[in-house]
Amino acid sequence: MIIVVIVALIGLAIATKALPSLILLTKFAYPNAKFSAIENTYLKERELTKLLEIENLNQLKENIISRDFIIEGETINEMQKSVDESLAKIILMAKNDSPKKVRKFYDVYLEKIDADMLKKAIMNAIEGREIKEYAFSDEISNIIEKLKKATKEEIEKILKEHGFAISPEMSFEEIEKEVDKKIIEKIMNVPLPLSCNKAREKFAKILIDIINLKTILRGKHYKLKDIEKYILPNGWEISDWQIKELLKIDAVPEIISLLEGTSYFPELRQAIAEYEEEGVIALEKALDKHLIRAVGEIANEYPLTIGPGLRFIIEKEFEARNLKIVIKAVGEGMQEEAKKLLVVQ
Repeated sequence: MIIVVIVALIGLAIATKALPSLILLTKFAYPNAKFSAIENTYLKERELTKLLEIENLNQLKENIISRDFIIEGETINEMQKSVDESLAKIILMAKNDSPKKVRKFYDVYLEKIDADMLKKAIMNAIEGREIKEYAFSDEISNIIEKLKKATKEEIEKILKEHGFAISPEMSFEEIEKEVDKKIIEKIMNVPLPLSCNKAREKFAKILIDIINLKTILRGKHYKLKDIEKYILPNGWEISDWQIKELLKIDAVPEIISLLEGTSYFPELRQAIAEYEEEGVIALEKALDKHLIRAVGEIANEYPLTIGPGLRFIIEKEFEARNLKIVIKAVGEGMQEEAKKLLVVQ
């Protein structure tokens, strides 16, 4: 009888310990099903090609039929901003549909979306130009508003208060590295349930790999110096010693050959022919395609936690980017050139 009681108590203790995790998993069921059901229309080459056949912006607005992206405005800038606004709303929707314990992740991801605007705003502040950039996250919006009112002497202090080690003497490339580094640190450190940590870590470290590979390939293509200054640490597949080996090579095709055995190699190898014609943008696009594929794999590996959410927001981010390229191309009559920039599945 005593043994039965002890076994029952042990079973109850195990069940009690596992219960919070099981409850959390059930809370992912609705958002993950929703994320999987929403199409990524504007990652499809056929859909984008149809849009690039349109001759003016008014017709383009009428032909972008989407529940996710609402295109408004009359000018290129106004329409592109409406795409950004739609993307911010999509991320906030993903946040609000997700369990409370993971919502801060989406706040940080919105800062990642705003990062390019922050980089431009910092450079404009340093060079004394008008700051027209906008942001949707509270944190980046706050920084940009402060920079608009700041003197050149106040810029460094403002950025330091928000965790960015940036000074007016730094180049744009150094500013880019510091902003990217800080955003990825925030992605890595935002509090999440234990069940989400592996998916988050893989995602963040793949981002580091891709940023580093783009930095190296772009730097070697344009024969830039001191590329190592812009490298971020702790990637997923590309170790520090591999980075050092890649930096020793000047020829871009040889750099790609050294990546054989990594998951980045197949897309980059396929893009070499396009690189000969289009330049480094072809390789950057190949890495972007890899990122979309990688988050798809993360979603499959971690289907009951944040995996499908990561896939969803990355796909929507690239849809937004494609739409902004199409808007600019149609507005400026550069449809053929735009085809080289689109990231499609």
